Amino acid sequence: MLEKLKAAGNTDKPQKGKEKGAGKSKDQKKTNWFQGLQAEFKKIVWTDRKTLVKQTIAVVIITIILAILIGVMDAVILEGINLLVG
Repeated sequence: MLEKLKAAGNTDKPQKGKEKGAGKSKDQKKTNWFQGLQAEFKKIVWTDRKTLVKQTIAVVIITIILAILIGVMDAVILEGINLLVG
């Protein structure tokens, strides 16, 4: 099988000059990366303050409800185990 891959021209080593960013300086790579990052940030659609507050309140309320529910279930299960053991 290895012979077939070599015959097809596939090797494990990357070929020189075909690597991503070959021939570019380190500073140019960083500049391109930051330009790409800046372009991606421009695509973000930020929510308005009113929507953000509503969603934050909803998340906090749901978290509190789930915490209480899990606490009650834990206490009930613990009491059930104590009745069985003791």
